[in-house]
Amino acid sequence: MMILASNYYEIDFDALYKAQKAKSSFGKKLAEHWDKKAPSFSEGVMKSAYAREFIDKVDFTGVSTLLDFACGAGALSVLAAEKVDQIYGYDFSPKMLEFARENAQIYGAKNAKFAQKAFEDDWSDVPACDIVFASRCLEVDDLKTALNKLLSKTKKSLYITFKVGGSFVDGDILDAIGREVEQKPGFVYLLNILFQMDYLPSLSYIKAQCHGGGAKSAEEFMQKTRWMLGDELSGAEEARLAEYFNSGKYEPKRDFMHWAFVRVDKMDEP
Repeated sequence: MMILASNYYEIDFDALYKAQKAKSSFGKKLAEHWDKKAPSFSEGVMKSAYAREFIDKVDFTGVSTLLDFACGAGALSVLAAEKVDQIYGYDFSPKMLEFARENAQIYGAKNAKFAQKAFEDDWSDVPACDIVFASRCLEVDDLKTALNKLLSKTKKSLYITFKVGGSFVDGDILDAIGREVEQKPGFVYLLNILFQMDYLPSLSYIKAQCHGGGAKSAEEFMQKTRWMLGDELSGAEEARLAEYFNSGKYEPKRDFMHWAFVRVDKMDEP
């Protein structure tokens, strides 16, 4: 008897992801945005429990090479340096790469090499490695294409983290400025796209403390809100946000966030 395909396969999660990403109210962060963020990001991530927990979840058995794509300031590369022979780190932000090289030197990660590259670039010169990291970097326009690129460079396992929930902004802040937002596509799209690509992703979670704490001034509060929205604030929104902050109603609620930790093992060729 022939087993017919489930109606699950009638759902095009790749198309649904792209549609939700296009609808999302959150602006796209470019290399120049991350260049400006790099100093504070580097300071926070090198001290973060998130990076240590990520590394603790990785199976380094029989691993000699690591590709750390969208490596940022190099925290994962630094922590993995003593566990592998060679690390190749890539990021599209020149300033992040400056901090990655500096951190590698400070912490003695002499086996880490860094170069500039984006998901949209030609990857013909990117080496295939035993394991690949894609940490907090897959909010891309075309998720399936990015996954195919990462998996094409993976010999053993690909490790991904993706934010749980479709917004970094508390609802109280959105209410204060009077803005409605369309959420970003969540990590469930990632899991289903991988499954429809015939992979069997495994899932766990990282509960990460937010570094930096709450805003100390109305101007800092506005800067943080702009970053989380990926968008500018109108004059009216800035006024409402300042009023909300100065009224004493503002209390930072999100002292942590959850990240989906997804492992994808390469299947043996038939």
